[in-house]
Amino acid sequence: MSRTHAPLALLVALTLALTGCGGVGKGLGKAGPSPAPTAAFASEEQALAAAVAVYARSTEIGDDIARAGGIHAERLEEVATGEFLEVSVEGFNTYPERGVHQLGFSTFRDPTLQQYGPGPEAAVTIYVCDDVSQVDVVDATGQSVVKPDRPDTYYFVVVFDLDRDGSLKISSRQRWDDRTC
Repeated sequence: MSRTHAPLALLVALTLALTGCGGVGKGLGKAGPSPAPTAAFASEEQALAAAVAVYARSTEIGDDIARAGGIHAERLEEVATGEFLEVSVEGFNTYPERGVHQLGFSTFRDPTLQQYGPGPEAAVTIYVCDDVSQVDVVDATGQSVVKPDRPDTYYFVVVFDLDRDGSLKISSRQRWDDRTC
């Protein structure tokens, strides 16, 4: 994802309109063959559970930052890494200068394991549906800055790297396709 589009994608995803829904049952396709267990994860279930826990925490932190008007965006370091972290923080850092903040909370659903491996890069990849139907972003006057035709849900492919301490961190999050979920 380009540096110019990533902040917008994160802002849209975490604060403006990205809500989780969808799933493999809706024609998302199948993941490839199951990889052999790795030292990091003994099973697909363990890899998916770890990724979902990190994604849930990132959604919570992102909502908190956006609801506070972009303050303390560096808190994302707990769950994100690399360029994804950099552009996410940059995106949230525009909130104060724009005078905007988030109302409501984003959610996600139907996380599906795409693949997992030994890491440290791309240790786990999942598909997820983000749902921002309960999210609005408003300016200082309380006026919504969200486009009226914004979809409430988006599919994403989320990649997690293994950090030095063995924890997962989001290294990439990109729109999977244009369908809503």
